[in-house]
Amino acid sequence: MPLTVPSQIDEIIKRFDKRTEPFTEHDVQQEVGKARGALHDASEPESFGAWAEVLAFTLVSTQDGGLNPWGTFFGPLGSGITKDGETVYFPDVSEANADIIGHWAARAGQLTHPTLKARYSDLVWEMSPLVAKRHRDPDMARLAIDSYLASIPVRSEVHAKLYAALRALDLACIIRENDRIDRARLTLLALHRESMEERRAFWWPAFDRLIQDKRARVTEEERNTLVTDLEKLFSIFTDTSIAEGFDPHAAQDVARRLIAHYGRSRKLDEVKRLHTAVGKAFEHFAGLGDAMLASAVLQTAVNAYRDAGLLEESKRVRVLMEKKIEQARDLVKPIETEIRISKDDMEAFLKAVIGSDIGSTFVRLAAEFLPSRSQLEEQVRKTLEEAPLLAHIPHTIMADNHVAAKVGSVEDDPFGRIIHQCLMSFGLSAIWLHESFDRAIETHDIIPGHIVGWANRLDLFDDLTFLIEGIEAWYHGDYVKVVHVLVPQVEHGLRSIAGKLGHPVTKPHATVTGVSVAIGMGDILYKPELSEALGPDLSLYFLALYADPRGINLRNEFAHGLLKPRSVDGNLARWIIHTLLVFGVWDEIAKKRR
Repeated sequence: MPLTVPSQIDEIIKRFDKRTEPFTEHDVQQEVGKARGALHDASEPESFGAWAEVLAFTLVSTQDGGLNPWGTFFGPLGSGITKDGETVYFPDVSEANADIIGHWAARAGQLTHPTLKARYSDLVWEMSPLVAKRHRDPDMARLAIDSYLASIPVRSEVHAKLYAALRALDLACIIRENDRIDRARLTLLALHRESMEERRAFWWPAFDRLIQDKRARVTEEERNTLVTDLEKLFSIFTDTSIAEGFDPHAAQDVARRLIAHYGRSRKLDEVKRLHTAVGKAFEHFAGLGDAMLASAVLQTAVNAYRDAGLLEESKRVRVLMEKKIEQARDLVKPIETEIRISKDDMEAFLKAVIGSDIGSTFVRLAAEFLPSRSQLEEQVRKTLEEAPLLAHIPHTIMADNHVAAKVGSVEDDPFGRIIHQCLMSFGLSAIWLHESFDRAIETHDIIPGHIVGWANRLDLFDDLTFLIEGIEAWYHGDYVKVVHVLVPQVEHGLRSIAGKLGHPVTKPHATVTGVSVAIGMGDILYKPELSEALGPDLSLYFLALYADPRGINLRNEFAHGLLKPRSVDGNLARWIIHTLLVFGVWDEIAKKRR
C-alpha cells in the first residue's frame, strides 16, 4: 500500500528537525502518536503513512533484554496473547512493506538533525531484509554511524550518548570500516573518561563493550586504561573510611568484571584479592545496620570469602550470619489482616461441600481444597497489573538461623511465585477446611476407620497400622503424633502412586555400590515425567505442602528436625488429613486436571 504522511505529522517531524534543544526518540514518538490518535477521516494512504512514522519511533533496542522475535536490533515494545493462543506484537512490522522502507530512506536523506537521520537510516539498514525482502545498503549503515556520532553533542542524557556511540561502533564493526570503527571507539572512550572524571553512574558500558572485542581495534594501552579505571572505582567503593564513597554493591559489580578479566589472564592472586575485598566490604556493611540488614547481606560475604579460598573466614561469617538471622526474628513484626466471614456465607459453602453420604463428601472435600494451578497462575499474572512494584520485588524466606528460600520476581521466577501464592492459599483456606471437617464428621458420624478406608481405596498401603494410629491421634488432638506418624505415610503413598504409574520406586545408593534405597518425595515431584503424570494441580499441591522451601515444606522440615512445636497445630494436621482424602481419588483428579 502506498503511503502519504498527514500534514499534521509531517509538521511534527520537520519541527523536531529544526529543534536546537536536546530531545529523544521517545519525545518524537509521544508527539507523533498523539497526532495519529487525533486524525479523523484519514484516507488509507494517510493512515498508513501516520503508522509508518509511529512505527519508526516506537520500535526499541533489543540489546538490553527486550523482546526480539524477528532477530533484529529493533524489536517490539510489547506483546500479548490472543484468545486463540496466537502471539501478537506491539508494534508488529509484519504489517509494514517496502514502501515504508523507501519512506524511511527518503527521510534519512532529507532531514538534517543527526538524531533523526541516525534513527531513519538505521531502520532502513536493519529492517530492509525483514520488511522489504532485500539486502542491506552499506551506505545506510555509514549514514547511521556518522549521524549517531554527530548526535552525541546534542543529546542531554549520558545513557543516550553512550547508546549512540555503542550503536555506531556495532554498525562500524559489521561493515568493517576501520576509520569509522576507530572514530566510534574513541568517542566511546571519551564518554567513558567523562563519566570517570565526573563519577557518573555509567562506568561499565565502555568496559563491557571493549575489554574483549578484537573487532573494535582496541589497543593494549586502551584496554589497560579501562582496567585501571575500574580498579580506581573499586578502591573508592571499598574505602570504608569515606562514607559517601563506600558502596559494597557497586564494588561487587566492578569486582565481577575485573575477576572475569583477571581470570582469563590466569592472574589468580588478583582474583583472590578482589573476592577478599568484596567479602570485607559486605561484612563492614553488615555492621552498619541492625540484625535484619546483616542477615540479608552477610551471605554475599560468605560467598566472597569462599571464592577467595578463605574457607575459615567463610565459616566464621556464616556463623555470624546465623546469629544475626536469629536476632532478626525479634525485629520482625507480624502483619495481621482481619477477614470476616458471615454465617450465611459459611453455611452456603458447607451445604455445597458436604454430600449426602460419606463418599461424596470425601470427594468434594478432596477436590474443593486442592489448589488449581491455572487459577494461581492467573492470580500471579494479575499482580503485574494490580501491584507491579510488589510483582518485581523478590522475597526472602528466613528460617531461625538461615535463609530458607528465595522467591524471585514474577518475570524471573514465575513458578516460585506460584508456590508462594499456593502457600497463601493454604492459609486463607484453613478456616473453611476446619469448618468443613467438623461439619462432615458431625453430619455423617465419620470415624477414623472411614478415613483410613478411603485413604487406601486405591491400594496405596500394604499395612494400615500407622494410618489408624495417626488418624486416631488427630481425633484426640495429638497433633505432634499426627505429624510424626502420617507425614512418612504420605511419602509412602506418593511412592506407591509412582509405582502404579510404572516408575521405579528405588534408586541406587549414593555411596554404596550395588545397594538401592527408596525414592523420596523430591525424586517423585521434581521428576518431569512423574509430575506430568500427576497433573499440574496434584504436583503443585504436594510440592507446596510437603517438599518445596518456598511453601510449607512439611516433609523436609520434619525429616531434618527443623519443624518447630509452635508450627504443629490443628491447621497443619487438617492438611495432612486432607492429603489422605486426596489419595482416595488421586487417579481421577490426575485425569481430569492433567
